[in-house]
Amino acid sequence: MKESLLIIFFCIFISLAKAQEEKSRWLLGTGITYCSYINSPGLNLNVTYRVIGNLHIGPDFSALLNHEIKENGKDLIRKELEYNFNGQYLFDLNKKIAVYPLVGINWSNITNHPDGQEPVTTLTTALNLGTGLEWEIGKASLFFESKWVSQLNKVDITTGILFRL
Repeated sequence: MKESLLIIFFCIFISLAKAQEEKSRWLLGTGITYCSYINSPGLNLNVTYRVIGNLHIGPDFSALLNHEIKENGKDLIRKELEYNFNGQYLFDLNKKIAVYPLVGINWSNITNHPDGQEPVTTLTTALNLGTGLEWEIGKASLFFESKWVSQLNKVDITTGILFRL
């Protein structure tokens, strides 16, 4: 009886130790972003799922601040909501720092509001191509990434923090 309890205890201990070693599959992140298309900063939220090993996929959302510009001699307020679904493969430089290529799909909802006229909203679908860096600090990771969005020929630069769930 004692041997059976000892074996069960040992198996539970090994299972718990192995679970502690594995990284969480889900990460939730937030950060700030800058969009070259509307020349404005914004807030970024993202969810990342570690599919297997260093392959990550997940959606992110950016809400960019309104930006006033002059177009054709008229004042115009431009705003953008951006939705992405990206994949990354992390290449470990050491135990704490990794770099990654990024590829994905972008949906940008852009609203132009000319002074004294009705706003015009367009939805654009595009390809994302970019690169990033992730630096693990305790139970969180800092990240920095840059991506080119094809259809709008814009660059988004995002930095923030990811928390393991």
